[in-house]
Amino acid sequence: MTGNATARALRTAPVPACPACGAGGATLHQGLRDRHFGVPGSWRIARCHDPACAVLWLDPAPVEEDLGLAYRRYYTHADPGRPPARTLGGPWGWVKQGHLAARFGYPVPAARLKRPLALLLAPFPTRRENLDRLVMHLPARARGRMLDIGCGDGCTLDALARLGWQVEGVDFDPAAVESAARRGYAVRLGTLESQRYPDGTFAAVTASHVLEHVREPGAFLRECRRVLRPGGTLVILTPNAQSLGHRRFGPAWRGLEPPRHLQVLTAPALDRLAERAGFPERRIRSNARMAAFIHRQSRDPERGTTDTWAGGLEAACFQLGERHRLHDDPWAGEELVLVAG
Repeated sequence: MTGNATARALRTAPVPACPACGAGGATLHQGLRDRHFGVPGSWRIARCHDPACAVLWLDPAPVEEDLGLAYRRYYTHADPGRPPARTLGGPWGWVKQGHLAARFGYPVPAARLKRPLALLLAPFPTRRENLDRLVMHLPARARGRMLDIGCGDGCTLDALARLGWQVEGVDFDPAAVESAARRGYAVRLGTLESQRYPDGTFAAVTASHVLEHVREPGAFLRECRRVLRPGGTLVILTPNAQSLGHRRFGPAWRGLEPPRHLQVLTAPALDRLAERAGFPERRIRSNARMAAFIHRQSRDPERGTTDTWAGGLEAACFQLGERHRLHDDPWAGEELVLVAG
């Protein structure tokens, strides 16, 4: 940030009710600061009184007119001149393609030869999960026109286009839109609602770590349902308020990210919102894909976030422990994945 945008605190308005269910709540964390991107202000997190919901939300939250100031230094500001990443190439290229063929049915070149190579990823669960994230958990059988909301610089669009999808994107960040457009993809600037897509436009709609940024998550999911064609697939990735990281780090947990994360959902709340939005079929799970990153970013402020060999080892052990914890506690993962249709 520069100039007045750095010095001026964001104007706020109270948010007295849970954005997922409308119930009241009580203070869970207060006096929080933006440790990562330097937005001024002190923030309070409330938790829903309803134990079947237990959503966390920011109260008060930035007013609509000031919300953009919270993103002035955000990581979505990619270099518009950066070349496309070789997401499915490199030494692991055949192994990656084999995984996508075996898990999702993508007809990659020489699929019969590459499919068995997916077994080489067995000792590397995070690599597998990152590949699943790269294609947003979309099966090949649904290929067609797809929309990635919060598409960033177009890395996901690039991977899915190579696998046969007709890709489009939308993002609120002008720098990210410019970067994705330079890759040759149709990307619009703004929110999903502002685009006014016709009913049933897309075979798939995806949104990775977007839902926590929108003011009305229920309305957002209903709009996703409207623009999906019958039989289409919605995929949502979002932080998990019940994660082991939140239990461990409390107010320092990276997933809270005030003032940009307006709410952080639980699995029951996400399922209820998706059902009310008109999705009869829903699968939700949590994963440990981001656990090492969350650990590094959530360490106590006095320890800082500088990477060291000891810090990296500690983060890796935390991720391994969280992955093991998932066997007995399926909602211990840092990230929720919803696949709905």
